[in-house]
Amino acid sequence: MDGRGRTWAFAALCAAQFMSMLDLTVVNLALPSIRRDFDAGVSELQWVVGSYVLAFACLLLTGGSLGDRFGRKRVFLTGLAVFTAGSLVSGAAPNLAALVAGRVGQGIGAALFVPATLAILTQLYPEPGERARAIGLWAGVSAVALPLGPVLGGVLVDRFGWPSVFLLNGPVGAAALAASWRSLAETPLVRRRFDLPGQLLGIGWLGCLTYTLIEAEQAGWSSLPIAGLLGAAALLLLGFLTAEHRAVQPMLPLSLFRNRRFAACNAVLFAGAFGLLSSFLFLSLFLQQVQEYPPFQAGLRMLPLLLPAAAAAPVAGRLAARYGPALPMTVGQAATGTALLALTAIGADTPYALWAFALVPLGAGVGLTMTPTNAALMGSVPPEKAGIASATSMVSQQVGNVLGVAVIGAVVAAGFSSALTERAAGLGLSAANTRQLVHDAVEGSLGTGPSADGARGEAVDDSFTAGVHRGFAVSGAAYLTGAALTVIFVAEPRGARSRRERLAAE
Repeated sequence: MDGRGRTWAFAALCAAQFMSMLDLTVVNLALPSIRRDFDAGVSELQWVVGSYVLAFACLLLTGGSLGDRFGRKRVFLTGLAVFTAGSLVSGAAPNLAALVAGRVGQGIGAALFVPATLAILTQLYPEPGERARAIGLWAGVSAVALPLGPVLGGVLVDRFGWPSVFLLNGPVGAAALAASWRSLAETPLVRRRFDLPGQLLGIGWLGCLTYTLIEAEQAGWSSLPIAGLLGAAALLLLGFLTAEHRAVQPMLPLSLFRNRRFAACNAVLFAGAFGLLSSFLFLSLFLQQVQEYPPFQAGLRMLPLLLPAAAAAPVAGRLAARYGPALPMTVGQAATGTALLALTAIGADTPYALWAFALVPLGAGVGLTMTPTNAALMGSVPPEKAGIASATSMVSQQVGNVLGVAVIGAVVAAGFSSALTERAAGLGLSAANTRQLVHDAVEGSLGTGPSADGARGEAVDDSFTAGVHRGFAVSGAAYLTGAALTVIFVAEPRGARSRRERLAAE
């Protein structure tokens, strides 16, 4: 392939990766508008976010396997077409069910093409130095896309309405399809057994657990259906682990997790994803629903996340090369975790200027963490296992995203409900009116916005803020746990670090 063709191919791969990561967060600023148009409650909005991530997570390893069996170019193009079609369905959705269906289509498409992008990159750039630079740029696209999502989403929603955050993928996806169709070469087929039991059990346990966590606040944690679903999720998880242990060619080789560094890096990726996506979600809602910023202004107020993340990503690479990946990983996670804990101090009336400072280390921490963590993970396995290790890391992140939205969403909803029940008692409402207010607030809105009425509106705002505080606290704890795991399991021995520093100095 000539240089021009390779450039077009690389651009198409990065564009596809960018869209898949952007769609994790770009919808956040659109949620209040979606809520108003479709009269959606807490759990419905969680499904708008979670349905994409759930389909993405459940089918990632299947996408990698299909690429090996049927050709990575073919599967990449198919996935990109499905993702683009799902985006158009979401943008044209007449109701919430159609929107969620379109989001599922996006997730299926992303699960097909994302594993293929990294595999195709290694074919495009066989020389190790060029390959490292290409993969670094590819990873940098992901690091920038996540914090860019809320900013871009705010601009689009304010100017063109919420469907535009999905319809944007139409022309971008079509251009990426055209470029990759012309420039990519098909890869050799790899014959390996398809792990159908593992795939079905994996979808079953993750889907069952996610559904339970999202719906539990409305149904009641002590209700029989919720208890039954939690038990079913546990049994399906046990079945999945048993099937993978016994499989000749497992979808997820559990033997890799005997490597403590590999296991720790996956845990770090999981913890970061668990805390990050949900934090962006509820921060976006807080800005619009409680502090009453319109989408465009709310998006601009997320810029302190984006700029430090973009600036920190190249710094992280240099720090990792000189001192090892554990240093930027630890500093990044500690900064992000501390910033999230600091956000628990903001109130409904706290001026933005007094808490925006916390967004700078939050964004910088994300930029410092992502690339070194992936580098440490890939460096912990032999080259012949690089493909499955990469796919496993992607699954860890997407499972973290799914469970973060579900678990932290449940934490926020429970905190909101509890705080509002206490506040309602102080308003002199009867027990029946208190229950109705709590139900309407939790299921009918996430805040009050400019239509708030007096004391009740203030109570709802303050109560939602209290729920968001709980969510930030859990997210911050997840990041600090990841920092501790990095120090214990990822940091290199002093001798290895000294050799690295001598080589870097030369």
